[in-house]
Amino acid sequence: MDLYLIRHPETIAPKGTCYGRTDYPLKYPVEDTADSTFAYLPPSFDHFLSSPAPRALKLSSALLSKYNFSLTNHDSISTDERLWEMNFGDWDGKLWEEIPRKETIPWMKDFVNAKTPGGEAFTDLIYRMNSFIDDWKFGGNLRTKWEKTNSKSLNSLIVVCHSGPIRAALCKQYGTPYEEAFKSPVEFGSVHKLEIN
Repeated sequence: MDLYLIRHPETIAPKGTCYGRTDYPLKYPVEDTADSTFAYLPPSFDHFLSSPAPRALKLSSALLSKYNFSLTNHDSISTDERLWEMNFGDWDGKLWEEIPRKETIPWMKDFVNAKTPGGEAFTDLIYRMNSFIDDWKFGGNLRTKWEKTNSKSLNSLIVVCHSGPIRAALCKQYGTPYEEAFKSPVEFGSVHKLEIN
């Protein structure tokens, strides 16, 4: 199965903002990102999923309209809670420079395992994303259920989510140490194709 992971469009969040669950309006018309992203997607697909975040749902809706699906509201789009961005807890929505260094320095030394105050560790996000992929790989619960319901093989799945889940999936796919997850760019609106067995 081909899994297409797409990062949501850029938002108006000020540069240097720590945000995962906090949602900001999109910086540019969503159609701009949909137009550029669509060129990297297959001409048709079997299934489509989105993070529940409004910034992801807006791109999902715009992309589905390009596939000639007439969705009038976000409630029509299938979502999965595991596709959310990392929960930064008490830091969410704050500028990094505003967060006390006595909190950020220990976290940055071991961001993979250390939890943010009131939030998650990167390992929590990794667990969520691994669970998601396991459900959609061959023999996975959701894939088996989907194929039984639709009486056909699932060959392509498009997912709109966030940089954190995408980085976790890329590390799992290529065996990259999670400590190096943020060394590779995951741009707004970028498409990352993985082959899931």
